[in-house]
Amino acid sequence: MDLKNKKLSKSFFWSITEVIIKRVLDLGVKLVLARLLFPEDFGIIGMATVFISFIQVLNEGGMGASLIQKKQGLLNKTHFYTVFWTAVSWSLLLYLLISFILAPAISNFYNEDILNEIIPILSLTMIFSSLNVVHKSILMRKMRFKELAFINNTSTIIAGLVAIILAYKGFGVWSLVFNVLVSFFVSVPLFFFATKWTPKFIWKKKEFNEIFGFGVYTTGTQVLNNVASNIDYLIIGKLISSTVLGAYTLAFMLTNLVKAQVESMLNRVMFPFYSKIQSDILEVKKYYLNIIKYFSLLIYPAMLILIVFGEELVFILFGERWELTIFPMKILAVAVLVDVSTSSYGLLFRSVGKPEYEMKVKLLITVLFYIPAVLVGIYLNGIIGVTFGILLTKLFSFFIAQYILSKNFGISYSDLWKSLKPAILSLLGTLILIFLITNFFPNIYFIAKILLLLSIYFLISSLFLKNEIMKLKSLKNK
Repeated sequence: MDLKNKKLSKSFFWSITEVIIKRVLDLGVKLVLARLLFPEDFGIIGMATVFISFIQVLNEGGMGASLIQKKQGLLNKTHFYTVFWTAVSWSLLLYLLISFILAPAISNFYNEDILNEIIPILSLTMIFSSLNVVHKSILMRKMRFKELAFINNTSTIIAGLVAIILAYKGFGVWSLVFNVLVSFFVSVPLFFFATKWTPKFIWKKKEFNEIFGFGVYTTGTQVLNNVASNIDYLIIGKLISSTVLGAYTLAFMLTNLVKAQVESMLNRVMFPFYSKIQSDILEVKKYYLNIIKYFSLLIYPAMLILIVFGEELVFILFGERWELTIFPMKILAVAVLVDVSTSSYGLLFRSVGKPEYEMKVKLLITVLFYIPAVLVGIYLNGIIGVTFGILLTKLFSFFIAQYILSKNFGISYSDLWKSLKPAILSLLGTLILIFLITNFFPNIYFIAKILLLLSIYFLISSLFLKNEIMKLKSLKNK
């Protein structure tokens, strides 16, 4: 194994370790909180985070991504100092804007007085996040994912414990607030300790312009992503109720529990890696298609569990009061199956220094498909209509993204099918066998059915991956 692949494999190992630990911890915390709290508590947090997450995107301004993408010879220490002080100053300004202007407006918009108290506290995460922009970029640029895994999981553990204690003490929705806040707060000293980097009072206009020139397009894409990710929350919270929004929030959380974390992990590892090999488009294409293959193999069984056993899962883990979550969760799981097929296509444009392409495609999809689909969906059939609207949008997005990938990177439908074939055929085979087995043996315990589904899926998929498995065995024996 050459040095490049060895470093990539090591980065993936630590990122996967982080994802597994973080997801188990998050799920454990959410299970406890869902038992102690009510759907409306999650709905209130959903209302607040719609706006907080939007401002959070503006907070970094794509500066961290720019530090990662820039080639070594074009980057100096002044870039890092300039980014740090720009990020901190900008976050303080945004915090004042949110606390004194947006918080009262949002509270009036939803007619929920408690939001006027919650939003200024949640907004502190922006200040903590700005302190970490440079440190996080340094670790990612150097592909030091072991330290990133330690920081993120340590923060998650401490924040989860604080949230559970507060929930037991009867703090209600505030336990969810501090679950978010404490995680950001704890990470600040950990990042400083990991990098040993300290800022100097240096800020240069030239370096700012160089960073901002790349970051403005990245920020534009993130803003559009944020609008697409939160427009459903905003509309449901406004037009229906916090209880329904809470049920929808849980449905979205369950379908993205694995997908979002794995995708985030892949993006963090592959962005600096793609940036290093950006001059070789064929090499970029090869790695991208491999990522799609293994990403789909990981995500498909998780979505299959939600589609086939979703009702039992929700009732056993969360209780009957979350029944409203079940059907939207199944539709969103199907949407994830579609979305995986062109996952992280925008990362390729960012990595080769063309973030404006990613932003234009995202603008097209958001304005022409996503927002109209959500609005029409909620008008026709509430949250069920919204989830069907999201599914249709993912289908449209697939064809648009695939056209762009074909035109710019030579990735054809045939290439994509070769990458997705193991996951798709494994899913279909597992679905048929599970249907037959559960019909002949209806009294199988729930956990046994889950294990059976996973065993069948990975047995079938291993048949498609026998060449890769043989290569790994030969490398191990050398």
